[in-house]
Amino acid sequence: MIREVVIVAAGLGSRLQSMGSGEVVLKPLCQVGGKPLLAWVMEKCARSGVETVHLVTGFEAGRLVDAVSSWDLKLQVKPAFNPDFKLSNGISLLVGAKQTAGDFALLMSDHLFEDATLTRMLNLDLGADKAVLGVDYKIDQVFDLDDATRVLSQGDRIIDIGKSIDKYNCVDTGMFVLSKQATVSALEEAVVRRGDASISDAMKLFIGTGAMRAWDLGTALWQDVDDPAMFGNAEELLSRGVF
Repeated sequence: MIREVVIVAAGLGSRLQSMGSGEVVLKPLCQVGGKPLLAWVMEKCARSGVETVHLVTGFEAGRLVDAVSSWDLKLQVKPAFNPDFKLSNGISLLVGAKQTAGDFALLMSDHLFEDATLTRMLNLDLGADKAVLGVDYKIDQVFDLDDATRVLSQGDRIIDIGKSIDKYNCVDTGMFVLSKQATVSALEEAVVRRGDASISDAMKLFIGTGAMRAWDLGTALWQDVDDPAMFGNAEELLSRGVF
């Protein structure tokens, strides 16, 4: 079972700044359902058996770490600061991955999901694969499909991924199980090549070698919380007890 999780929480959260009434909004600390968004994610980790969360910070890092340290969490939180947080999200993943002891799960700080989904994912076996991505085939139920990262799968293999691909049959839920060694190597290669790296850079390398698996969330629900409209939908789902 995977016991370590990397949570990427380094970005600016620019699309939620309109909710700040003049104050700088730190997205992971936005209240949803009466609790900070990041607290929902971390509490789900604790309930699912995670022992250590590597929290990748950047924008307003001190404020975020101070807030998290005040929460009563039943797991260890190890901050990992990304000084280049204005670059692509793969840099944050690289910072977090280097701090893990071995293979790990990757979660976003702004995605809500069901407890059972994470528990199932942590029990996945990578086998010969370098990555497993949780995908949702319920495309007609995705709240904002235009914002989603599209995925094309064939059997259990992922053969393409991206926000603008034309042919797809599922979407990326932001939940991964990753090989530490392969992830670090792929991202470092991208940095050497072009001075930056996105999470998709690593995933596309794995896809090219047939080493990325699609894992179907089935009937389970999830929600990205990236703008005020998504925030409102997350509030509604929480009020119904979905998460």
